Amino acid sequence: MSSALIGAWGWNGHQDCGYFFAPEGKGSYIFCGGEKPFEYIDNGDSVTVHFTGDLLPNLFRYDIDGDRLSIEDSFGDRVIYTRCEALIKIQLP
Repeated sequence: MSSALIGAWGWNGHQDCGYFFAPEGKGSYIFCGGEKPFEYIDNGDSVTVHFTGDLLPNLFRYDIDGDRLSIEDSFGDRVIYTRCEALIKIQLP
C-alpha cells in the first residue's frame, strides 16, 4: 500500500502520543501509556479507521503539509501531529 500517512506522527512534540500507520493497512493510536490498534484505508483526503473491538469504523478527514498531519478527532476537531522517527509506549505503574 502506498500512502502519505505511513509512518509515525507525534502529537505536540510528544513521542508517547500519536498515530502509527504501517504499510500493510494496520496501525495503532498510542496515548499516554495506552494503545488502540486499528486497520485503516487511506481515501486520499480522509482515512477510514476501524479500531480493534469497535463495531463500526470511523472516517477522519486529513491533510498533510510537509511533516505536519492535520487530522480530525472523534469530535470533528482538527488536531496537528508532526512526523517523528517512532512512537513509544510508556508502561504505567
